[in-house]
Amino acid sequence: MQLNNNQITIKDLSILIQKDGFSFCTLDQHHFLPLEDKIPTKESLQSFLDYHQLNQQEVQLIFMDQAAVCVPLPLFEEHQCKNYFKGAVDLPAKSKFEHRSLETLDIKAIFPCDKDLIELFKAVFPSLKVNHLSAALLPLLSAFSFGKAKKNLFLHLRKDAFDLMLFQGGQLLVQNTFSHKNADDFLYYLFYVTEQFFLKPDQFNLYFLGRYINFSDYYQGVEEFHSSIVYLDPQFPSVDAQHPAPFFQSFYPV
Repeated sequence: MQLNNNQITIKDLSILIQKDGFSFCTLDQHHFLPLEDKIPTKESLQSFLDYHQLNQQEVQLIFMDQAAVCVPLPLFEEHQCKNYFKGAVDLPAKSKFEHRSLETLDIKAIFPCDKDLIELFKAVFPSLKVNHLSAALLPLLSAFSFGKAKKNLFLHLRKDAFDLMLFQGGQLLVQNTFSHKNADDFLYYLFYVTEQFFLKPDQFNLYFLGRYINFSDYYQGVEEFHSSIVYLDPQFPSVDAQHPAPFFQSFYPV
């Protein structure tokens, strides 16, 4: 089942910012640039882009591993961004706060990022858009969930982590990210959330974002307790099996 009709085109490039490097995703390519002790120079980044002919016109920088908080729009105050994270996460020394308004959810998604990193990519892509995994997915999942009677649980699997988002209609009930090393880790956190929200298998719909061979054991584990599972694919589901976040290889947020 397709999640939406937004098609990635040959003009689109998404750059996924991860803890260990950058994934460059286009309609037909995936390239990974490892992150060493310090961020690359403008010259080395440009050389990498030229070598792989990555010169797309529409470019998004999507932060995958950085923490994000959602604040109700009426309560959001830009000068309080640092306080929203106080005591929860250690912020980078040169933090720059980005925020996206998610109008349909009436919330503001806020996330810290490295100021030098933003400046590096904007020097190469002046019209760059900055985004976050949460801000990219939540409006889409809210719209998909709207009008459905049961609660809807969405699971986004990626390397070393998975994102869990629970909706009642179009309203977000809970969102969290958990680390995992294997299917047992994944099932432990999944069962914990379903127990906390008193979710019996017949009381909610369960959706995976994509279906990928690397996570076969994860799907099988869930199938043992939930009989109706739907796999939501992006527009072009053929991806690199080793991609750290396979759903995002061919999913381009609007």
